[in-house]
Amino acid sequence: MAAIVAVLALIWAGYRRLPAGPATGTDFCGPAAVLAATERSSFRVGSFNIHGGEGRDERLDLARTAECLKTLDVVGLNEVYGRMFWESSGQAEALGESLQMPWLFAPAEHRWGHGHFGNAALCRLPVSVWERIPLPQRYGHSCRNALLLSTHFRGRTLRLVITHLDRSDDRERNRQFQAVSALFLEQQEPAILLGDLNTTGDESLLAELLSTAGVHDPLSEILGDKTPRRIDWLLTRGLETVDAGLIDNGASDHPCVWAELKLTRDAERPAR
Repeated sequence: MAAIVAVLALIWAGYRRLPAGPATGTDFCGPAAVLAATERSSFRVGSFNIHGGEGRDERLDLARTAECLKTLDVVGLNEVYGRMFWESSGQAEALGESLQMPWLFAPAEHRWGHGHFGNAALCRLPVSVWERIPLPQRYGHSCRNALLLSTHFRGRTLRLVITHLDRSDDRERNRQFQAVSALFLEQQEPAILLGDLNTTGDESLLAELLSTAGVHDPLSEILGDKTPRRIDWLLTRGLETVDAGLIDNGASDHPCVWAELKLTRDAERPAR
């Protein structure tokens, strides 16, 4: 009986979600950054909730996921799984290797003794520092975080916030939204917010953020009245939109939102 109790206790401990906690670093994994700071006048960034690599046909296929990302230079990913004991790599690593892009997994929760589930980033631009920031959470709910990156493009520091907000409790989602919104707005320009916010544009918190001076929604700038109702967002400050769109090949139950961006004239001047 004691052995059975011990096994059940071990299973329960492994199954329980635990917050991954904060972390900081300076390095991504995989190959070195391959896009020189002055190589181009613009870069492409995307936000993609990959649904753990499972498509609308309920088939797991990270090759389809990678296909959505192959033209992008910086990507924020949501619903990414870490490496299980029997696997050679986690999903962020597998995508980074497939695309030959530096990668970082930012688990929001630990299960079974390892970083189990969370956000990730792929980035061809050089990264100087990253920070994993836990978001407000109620006991028993999914753990969430934000990943703050400092990258460099044409001599300027570019700050990105990557996140995925909870949808199971509106009060908790609102608290998380306020924390992420404040983090995005306090960054020195140029800055980008990427992620599944589980919030539509007509909801008050997002409507307020979209109306904030200097905040831009590249997708709606390009698509105008044809912009679909959505919960996945790519917002910018201090950047000019060249192009934007959606990539949807059925690799996930979400589309990949992308934008081609360049520095505004003011942002091109070195900070003093």
